[in-house]
Amino acid sequence: RTQIFDRVCRSTLTFALPTAPAPPFVEPATAYPGDDNYSSVNHVADALVTPATAGHDADCDPFEEESVRAVPAPAVGEARVEDDGGEAGEAGKSSTVLGDTANMSRNSSGFFQGIKSSKYMRSSKAKKPISELAPLEFSGRFAGGVRADLLRRVPLYVSDWTEAFTGGNCMKTTASICFLFFACLSPAVTFGAAFADATDNQLGVIETIISSGMSGLIYSFLSGQPLCILGATGPELAFTVVFYEICQSMEVDFLAARVWQALWCSLFTILVALFDLSACMKVCTRFTEEIFSFLISIIFIVGAFTTLIKLYLADPDVEGDDPAAPANRAKAFLGTLLGLFTYFTAMWCRAFPKRNEATPLVRKLVANYGVTLSILLYSGINYGFRDVDVPCLDMPDEIVPTATLNGTGESRGWFVNPFGDETASGYDTPGVGFIFFTAVPALGLAVLGYLDQNLTTLLINRKDHNLKKGGAYHLDLLVCGIFIYPICGFFGLPFTHAATVRSMSHLMSLMTREDSKNEHGQTVSKVTNVVEQRVTHLGIHCLLLAALGLSAVLTKIPKVVLAGVFLYMGVTALPGVQLYERLWLWLIWDPKKYPQYDYVTQVARKPLHLFTLFQFSCLAVLYALTKVPNPYISVIFPFFIAFLPLIRKLVPKCFPSVWSKEDLKALDK
Repeated sequence: RTQIFDRVCRSTLTFALPTAPAPPFVEPATAYPGDDNYSSVNHVADALVTPATAGHDADCDPFEEESVRAVPAPAVGEARVEDDGGEAGEAGKSSTVLGDTANMSRNSSGFFQGIKSSKYMRSSKAKKPISELAPLEFSGRFAGGVRADLLRRVPLYVSDWTEAFTGGNCMKTTASICFLFFACLSPAVTFGAAFADATDNQLGVIETIISSGMSGLIYSFLSGQPLCILGATGPELAFTVVFYEICQSMEVDFLAARVWQALWCSLFTILVALFDLSACMKVCTRFTEEIFSFLISIIFIVGAFTTLIKLYLADPDVEGDDPAAPANRAKAFLGTLLGLFTYFTAMWCRAFPKRNEATPLVRKLVANYGVTLSILLYSGINYGFRDVDVPCLDMPDEIVPTATLNGTGESRGWFVNPFGDETASGYDTPGVGFIFFTAVPALGLAVLGYLDQNLTTLLINRKDHNLKKGGAYHLDLLVCGIFIYPICGFFGLPFTHAATVRSMSHLMSLMTREDSKNEHGQTVSKVTNVVEQRVTHLGIHCLLLAALGLSAVLTKIPKVVLAGVFLYMGVTALPGVQLYERLWLWLIWDPKKYPQYDYVTQVARKPLHLFTLFQFSCLAVLYALTKVPNPYISVIFPFFIAFLPLIRKLVPKCFPSVWSKEDLKALDK
């Protein structure tokens, strides 16, 4: 049958093609299976294999002809021997080619091999194994990045739980849980109150705490980088306000519309994870990372001082002759002392291991539990002066949804009907057109989650943090898309994203640093170890959910004490940020007294300061966007962050005389 088919092929080609000598038999550099018995039928089938299975270079020019090596056709009746090794080679040695039919078979087979090796039937070489992919490397396969993340993190899953209790890490992990519990509780309460004001109590404190706790529980078990903390953020609040106003203007049930927004956002996020789009974040250099990190630190620092200043502005009679003025002045003064002393005590405890007092164990205890001790100490002092009435933390008395049914005053159910309930909400149910319209704000929300998640994880995984287990960018987004966003939508909870300062505070609470001398004789602090585990993440959010039943105790904590903790978190996140270090150089008039950082010794003074000005200008624009009262303008914030890598690339090219390639490499490596 093979000989008959070869004759038919030869006859067909004779009529179909111009008369020409039969092409010489050619064989590609990579031998194909079959040897002498490999008929033209096999060649046709092999010519249709995909580039991935053919094993050739998929990245080369698709119109580039593959190199082949010509092999002279053997004479009639002469055996062709190919030593492929093993059984294939022995089969080639024992096979013979018979007569003119075999010759035609060779010619036709050579023709089909010519087709296979032509520029139109190009094959690609084997792609890089998934197990060898870097965290931010395109795999070229469907869900290749997610699979690479799983291969990287699954073998370490058991150690993610056991490492918290081995090697003397138990004290550090316990202290981290206590510190981060307060660091996560206060923003949840603060943002919850802001959500309630902005959405007319459709969302509130109870929903924000549950959202943060639930997200943390899921993330602690399933994420690829459990050092990252999820929670409510300022940009998310702005997006929620805009979407609420859109629903109000169109008279559509807000909570029902959020379900569809969550589902669309989930879909976009899953697609981003499955198609390795997190790999686009590799264009973000230190320039973008430090602007984002510095911005979040400034927001925390300014927020802390704003809380203290409000003590003097909330009561109009602080400086008046009203009989209540002395009490108001006492409240403002005591609140200021409590907030500032909480910060100074926490900083003193942080530096205590460098002192000579006490034993090493005591110094370690004070350093690890310094923030928790500060909170307990100054909350106790405030309780001793409880007649002064310093504002304390507001916690819900019962665990019920904040939103109420229309005209009844009863709380809504926990599950939100995606098709709405006109009787319960008083608004129209989302129609088909509005359901598809929610894809537009959901896209912006997905972009926000993409940037928050990946930028925060980039900051955590920076090389100078000396992490050993690596990140899992695609897996983390997939977890958010499959679990967190849909749950938040169906239960009427605020969406959570990676919270940068809380995440960095979590990381720093698990660090061990040592001071050393650099090549210029200056003392620098380097990270020697980080306790990379999941226990702290789980413990923090278990306590966060348990806080719903501890409102009687937590309402004794003054807000100003937590403001001091925010100030501590913002300030301690700044060391190591080169933009922060370069800004301090502006206050040193004598260049000879500059700290001898690497970039100071490698870059001239003018391009150094101009690069700092350029970076600081981008930071100022970003901060201004966060303070715009109009939510429709403030939602531009995450998109401006997305354009920072492009700005970083274009501006130096517009001014090539200002920064050389060597300058940019030193300043932005």
